[in-house]
Amino acid sequence: MGVTCECENTGVNRRVVLTTRRLALTTWLPSDLDELAELHSDPETMRFVGHGRPDTVDEARARLAGYLDEQDSRGWTKWRMVDCDGKMIGRAGFGEAYSRRDLAYTLLRERWGQGLATEIGVALVDWHLRHRPYGLFDDLCAHVQVGHRNSARVLEKIGFALVDQRPCKGVPCDYFELPVEADLHDELQTPQSVDADPV
Repeated sequence: MGVTCECENTGVNRRVVLTTRRLALTTWLPSDLDELAELHSDPETMRFVGHGRPDTVDEARARLAGYLDEQDSRGWTKWRMVDCDGKMIGRAGFGEAYSRRDLAYTLLRERWGQGLATEIGVALVDWHLRHRPYGLFDDLCAHVQVGHRNSARVLEKIGFALVDQRPCKGVPCDYFELPVEADLHDELQTPQSVDADPV
C-alpha cells in the first residue's frame, strides 16, 4: 500500500514519522505542552480517553514526558498529529499492551466526522508492518471504551476484530486484535478508498 504525501507543513526541528494525503505524524518537542494540554482539556474529547475526564496541566505534562521518553528510548509512541496547515489536531500511534503494540488516536472534536481517524489508522497499520517491534508480538491490539461505537467502527474498517472485553487502566473496554499475516499488507484499504467513506 502506498501512502501519498501531500502534507508537508509539519514544523521545524521535528522528525516526520509518516504522512497521508491530509495528515502527518511528527515527533514531540518539550514546547508542545500547551497544544497537548488543549487537546486533553475538552470534556467531550476525553469522555472515552483514560478515566473519562479532562487532564490537568500536570497530567498533560506527565503525558508529554512519557511520549518524549518513548520516542527516544524505543522509537515509537503516540505521535503528534498535524493537518496540512501544520496545525496540531490530535495524537496517534501506539502504546503497549499484552506484549503487542496498542493502536490509539485522539482528535480535536472539531475534526471528528471527516474520516481522519480511519485515514491515520490505515497509515499506522502500514507503518507497523514496515517497522516490526523488537521483543513484541507482530499482531496489533486496540482498546475502545465500552459504548464508543464510532471508534470501534474505525477499527473494524481497518481490519481489527473484537476479541472480548478487558479492563484498560481500570476502565471496561472492548479489546480488538489485528493478526499480522504475510499477505495482510496487500489486503488493507488504501487511504484514497478510506476518504470516500468517512467516519
